[in-house]
Amino acid sequence: MSDPIEQFRWASHDVRSLLPPNWTAELAHLAGYAGVRRRLEPTSVTSRESHEVSAVPLIIVDGEAIRTDAPWLFALYAGPFRDLAEAYARRPVYCATEDLYAINLNIQWGPGMRYECHVDSNPVQGMLYVTSHGDGDGGELLVANGPGAASVEDVDRDHTVIRPEAGQLALFDARKHAHYVRPVRQSRVRLGVAMNFYTDDSPEGMRPPDLSWHLFHK
Repeated sequence: MSDPIEQFRWASHDVRSLLPPNWTAELAHLAGYAGVRRRLEPTSVTSRESHEVSAVPLIIVDGEAIRTDAPWLFALYAGPFRDLAEAYARRPVYCATEDLYAINLNIQWGPGMRYECHVDSNPVQGMLYVTSHGDGDGGELLVANGPGAASVEDVDRDHTVIRPEAGQLALFDARKHAHYVRPVRQSRVRLGVAMNFYTDDSPEGMRPPDLSWHLFHK
């Protein structure tokens, strides 16, 4: 008998009451001066882009910069956000020990940027949305409902949509579910904070060795 298809599941929490005043303006300011432009070449073991795609442009603020200039975000990551991740996973959950990739601020500006199609290497992913995007705005996270998707086109055929809403924390396990972020329309900006969590059966030590170079070129 074949294994049952693992369907994608996710949870969302309104965490606005936990966030400091002017948090959106602070993170937008951080994105403006600390964001580094990257061209993600889909060569990582986690990449799920078609062979025709040579690179995907994006702007990233790494966790070291966030630790220095927005330490409150690390306090939430290690405290109430970790607690929510543990409730989602139904088992002990741990934060990353390396600031570089523990938390990242991902920035998309205009229709020329999106986040690459990929699978996660960590068992629980947190996404704190800083900007809201309604119907027709773009910026949605599309996640393949089943395993095996290996391109944007594959994801588009059967997917779950997670629409960004400022102050919402989405939690999910997408190690077997390829996903990508659609470009935003016109000159809009999309900001999202990605947070990596780990478990005993999928510890931080299993993170692919090429992934930090892939994302940060160091």
